[in-house]
Amino acid sequence: MPLPAQPPPSPALAAALHLLRTGMAEPAETVVVKAARDAKRDHGSGSHPLALAYADMARFHHAAGEVKRAATEFQHAVKYPAPADPAAKKDRLAFLFGYAGCLADLGRTADAEKVLRQCVLKAREVYGAGTAGAAAATVPLAEHFLRTDFPADAARLLDAAAPSLIAHRDPLGPLAAALKAEAHRLLNRTDDPFADLERAAPETAAAAVAAGLERAKADPHPRRRPVLDDLVKYACRRFGDGHAAAADALAGVVRHEAAVGAATSPARAAAVRRAVWSYAAHRPEGVVLENVEVGFDPDGTLHLAPHLGRDPGKSELSAVEGVLVAALDDLFARATR
Repeated sequence: MPLPAQPPPSPALAAALHLLRTGMAEPAETVVVKAARDAKRDHGSGSHPLALAYADMARFHHAAGEVKRAATEFQHAVKYPAPADPAAKKDRLAFLFGYAGCLADLGRTADAEKVLRQCVLKAREVYGAGTAGAAAATVPLAEHFLRTDFPADAARLLDAAAPSLIAHRDPLGPLAAALKAEAHRLLNRTDDPFADLERAAPETAAAAVAAGLERAKADPHPRRRPVLDDLVKYACRRFGDGHAAAADALAGVVRHEAAVGAATSPARAAAVRRAVWSYAAHRPEGVVLENVEVGFDPDGTLHLAPHLGRDPGKSELSAVEGVLVAALDDLFARATR
């Protein structure tokens, strides 16, 4: 799981992560270790630059799968003397969030919640109560509540955080909106979970749909079906059939049903049909597609049966087949990315 509320990587960490991605783990680690030694030599023990270097080592080791080691390094960075300047205080808050993320990954959910609550309090000190920064600090805690099956606690936080973050055009706004919609659905609330997005910019609304789809992709579960249904309805209502966000939402349903072992489910068939229809209706020009029937073999193999408004000529039929193939290619390309 990605660590919450972390800053962009320093040059040393960016170089180390690049080496790690290319399979050069040992030279990669050397980069962040050397940076820590240099910080200690230049600034001394207990200095903020050394704390930053320890946090970089923690982020590196977390990326390398050494979560327990990363937790120890974040904990070490947090224990350094409290900094005085605002920028350093924000760094310290990021260390604390990183430590909480490691605890969650280690299965220490109660300890992770305790640290995340500390983060919320610290954020109010750093940014001020009622600010976007303070609201943003509640989002990782809300996400933790959803992950540990406490949607009511998540909704309580997100009902306040999501509209604030969207109003401030905070980068975390789309995720907060997606989490809020998920919490509302799990609680069977009847109010519109996407109401906060009605006046948001189209790119913000599309990003919220993408955030919800990414959560379903990372953690597929049958209970996410109604959440995905809400995403499809919202995306189609806000953007219209055929828009990239609506197409991605339908592809998300197709992907999710396959991931939970329901490749032949009615939900998957309905999503395929709507996606194909949205892509292929009235293409090619002059041949009206009246309906598309979708069927599956037991192994999940897909079959389409198009119904046209009139008998097409041979060339027209070939064109219709080409459009249907292109529609499926588009759908499954979206579902697999």
